[in-house]
Amino acid sequence: MFVAVLCDNPELRENFCKLMGTEVSKDDLGIYSSNANNRNIWFIDPIHYPEKIQPLLYSLSMADVVVFIIDNLSPKVGELLVAINSMKIAKGIIISNLQLPVIGTVLEKYEKVADMDAAKEKVLNLSTGEQGEALIGLIHKTSSIPSVGNVACGALKSGKVKKHDSLFVLPVGKDFEIRSIHVDGKEIEELSATSHFEISYKGDLVEHGILTSLRHDFQVETMVNGKFIKSPFFKDELKGKIHAYVNMQYVEGHVTDIDLNLSVPLAFEKGESILIIDASNQKLRIAGVFQSKW
Repeated sequence: MFVAVLCDNPELRENFCKLMGTEVSKDDLGIYSSNANNRNIWFIDPIHYPEKIQPLLYSLSMADVVVFIIDNLSPKVGELLVAINSMKIAKGIIISNLQLPVIGTVLEKYEKVADMDAAKEKVLNLSTGEQGEALIGLIHKTSSIPSVGNVACGALKSGKVKKHDSLFVLPVGKDFEIRSIHVDGKEIEELSATSHFEISYKGDLVEHGILTSLRHDFQVETMVNGKFIKSPFFKDELKGKIHAYVNMQYVEGHVTDIDLNLSVPLAFEKGESILIIDASNQKLRIAGVFQSKW
């Protein structure tokens, strides 16, 4: 299970993650691992948020559950609320003693607790439910390591992968042959869903992206037809360049009411919601979602 730990205060995020697990990775995201009730749980800290919005989006793409820590109401707390609701993370826990504007959002169903210790007990007993069979992995970091080769780190959201499997990375369309799989430093033969992985592979070094099977349901396009749904909290007009975000892909482009025109190809599934980001906005960077056409 993956838990995104969100707060506008980086110190509080880190404190909660260290309370829950052991640090296993740190770049744009801090990954902390815990073994509780005979299952692995990974806690994700979007380290450079709120300065950069990408780590927040990456953490929410990986998340099954959100822990939302709120010690005061601020514009960035509002942005976090909009982000969680836009990406429809349905399970979560709120740590706060404040009255919060969550009516009509997915956060309305989150359980509320007063402190981190109470949240710890709650989150360890949450479940993610059934996972799909279609292979979807999200790569958040890659590197080239001497004597090992290219290594990709990420979250397996659904499906399974085995050593020597031949896979595909989107949107770049590169082949990806697995040489070895490690979870928490231990080599395994088969990887199951809701696990954080380190995979050494044969293939070109890639950046963020989607790991999937050679036969998949993703479209890869620079022009997406659909409908732009502006967030009711976004009060400004979109002018000029925006960024589109979905599944570890953060791409420049332009949006109209019915079209999303991108500078490079984006991989998405039919009907998928793509976030529209106004990165220069000082109040709220999430302008809304673009609903791709079925």
